[in-house]
Order: sequence, then C-alpha cells, then structure tokens
Amino acid sequence: MSGRTAHESNRRREQWTWRDGLVIVSIVALGTVVAAVTNEDTGASIPGCESVESPGPPVRFNYGFAGEPGYGDPDYPWFSGPKATAMSDALLESLPSDVEVVFASPSQSLEFAPIQNYRGASFPDGVDPIEFSGSTSAKGTLTRVGRTADISVQVRAWDQPVPPCLEGLVDRREHLENGTVLDIADFEDRADFEDKDGSEVGGERGVVAYLGDGSRVVASVDTSTGTSSDASPLLTMDELIALATAPGLAVTAPVPDSTPPPMASCYTDSVNAGPPASRVDIDRLNQLLDARWKDLGAAGVTLERPLGSLVPDDYGQGGVCERIVASTADGSSDVEISVGTAVPEPGDTLTLPGSTTVTRLVDPDGSGDDTVRVVHPPAKQ
Repeated sequence: MSGRTAHESNRRREQWTWRDGLVIVSIVALGTVVAAVTNEDTGASIPGCESVESPGPPVRFNYGFAGEPGYGDPDYPWFSGPKATAMSDALLESLPSDVEVVFASPSQSLEFAPIQNYRGASFPDGVDPIEFSGSTSAKGTLTRVGRTADISVQVRAWDQPVPPCLEGLVDRREHLENGTVLDIADFEDRADFEDKDGSEVGGERGVVAYLGDGSRVVASVDTSTGTSSDASPLLTMDELIALATAPGLAVTAPVPDSTPPPMASCYTDSVNAGPPASRVDIDRLNQLLDARWKDLGAAGVTLERPLGSLVPDDYGQGGVCERIVASTADGSSDVEISVGTAVPEPGDTLTLPGSTTVTRLVDPDGSGDDTVRVVHPPAKQ
C-alpha cells in the first residue's frame, strides 16, 4: 500500500478523492488560503518526500465570470491556438498503441482548451483570482480491450519551488535524472472504500510532474465512470508517467510551423435531438462538403481548413457542426454549418424549412417499433 497503513487509507477517503486532490495540489502550492494548509511538518513518512504537510479541510465557494475564453491570452504568452494543437498531438502520440480515444466532440477528445483567466472575478478576501488561472486542460474517454476510463490532463507554466508532499494526497515522490519530480497517487486499493456520496468508486490513479523547463503537468485516470471486463488498470502507472512527461506537453516545447489552432467551438440548436451522429455519418457528410466546395471553384476565397470539417456538437445536442474562417482580399468572416438530428416526440409532427414534415408514428404496425415518416413537398413521401 505504498507506505500507508489501512487506517490512514480509510481516514483519507473520508475527506478526499483524487480529483479533490488535484484541485488542492493546484491551489495549495500557489499559497492561497482555500485549502487551509497547516504548514507544519506532520512527521509522517512518504517515500521520496523530505517533508510532509497536512492539508486542512477545503473551503468551497461559488464564483462567476462572463465571456468565452480564447487562445492567445497575453497573461499567458507561452500558450496559443497552435500550441494547443501541438500539445493535443503530443498527448495522442504518447498513448499506447492499443489505446483509443472514444469518438466525441473536440472538447471531449483530448483537445486542450483555452486557459480560463479569472482576473476581475470576485473572490473572497485574501484569495487572488489570478492564482486560480493558468492551466489548460484536455479530457476524454479512453478504451482498451474491453475497458474504458476517463482521462484528464492539465498543463501550466510553473515558476514556484516544488511544494512539500501533502499527507493523504501523495503515495510517493520520485526524482528523475533529468530534474523532473513526480508526485504519484496510485490508489490501487480504492475500490475497498466508498466515495463521499456513499457509492463505491473505481480505481483512480494520478501523477503530478514538475518538469525541468518550468512546466507542471497533472494527469489522472478515473475508472469510476467507465466499464471494465477485468480488474487491471486501463493505463499502468508507468504509462501514465510517460504520458505526463511527454516532451511535447512542456510549456517550452516548440510548435511545428503551420500548426493550425483548434477549430472554434460550435453547436447545433436541435430540439429533441436524436442519437449522436456516428463517425461514419460525419465522414460521409464531410466528403460531400469537400466535393461540393471543389465543384464550386470559389476563386479568391481561402478557407482556414477544409469545408468538410464537421465534428460532433460541443454541447451534446446530438448534431454535427463546424465554424471556420473564410478569407478574401476584402477581409474574413466566420462560416458556420450545423446539421441537426432533431426528431419529433411520439405522435407529433415537426415541420422543417421548405415545408418538409417529419411525423413520428407510435408502433403503427404492432411490431413494437416507432416509425418516422418524412414528407417532402409536393406530398412526396
């Protein structure tokens, strides 16, 4: 159990989950008052740690902000749209060859999001909003031979000393020859305990990597929301460490020339959206769009990416969409395309543009299946 007694492990889980730990590590190490760290050595022993401090109970509060974050925030000059793409590419390349990312919208497919800057937000006295800012994160769901698990990766520039180990949040600390420091939480016994809401949780594991170039990478895998056909972890700790220390994730890693930024977020306004579009459906639609653009021969118009760039809706509406920039000699503008999957409620009729009607018939032939009838004007079924 990595130097912990059963009593220590049980007591810790009464207060913390690994996800809480990520937040606390992020906040405490920056010196804010949110986690109420005692700043006193506990006398506890954690392998690889020179000193161990005890976190107090977390203090939770609500805050709000307006506006949509974007790439290129001057407060974080190391990060940009192309940098986000390069980091996502590096993250995907660092996954083992037999691990796949579940098909989903870009925001759920390991795309690094803009850094949320809380400057100007209202926080309690003594808490600097900018200390909550600075991290870009990528998340998604992984699958590997019958197992699925959620993964989250956070990256930020780090100009602070490596903080002391926190009791209950770190199993061991490792020092690599290249100067990287790893804080490892390998909760292999976690399934023996219950989460805060009383439900059993799956195994979680995580690593915080302090890289020699001034980067901090936090990577964690959570199996509590996934499925598994056996008890083995989807990623071993060695694989998770290799992911967190991938050179392309470092804040100082160069960005290859001509790397595009991520496509802007898009959504559909479908009502009563149907099942999400499949990868095959989206590939077919993108091929149609690319072929149509080629046929148009739009001279003098430059697209930042192919017209066939549809992706699953970022807001879970079930449709597909894209938002790209088209440029001419006179300027540029956004081009937005959305394809909805709306279907009417049972027994209702939905009227689409052009007077096409879609009627959902409830078990019309006694087979137990519903039928959708589409009528195009002039009354051609």
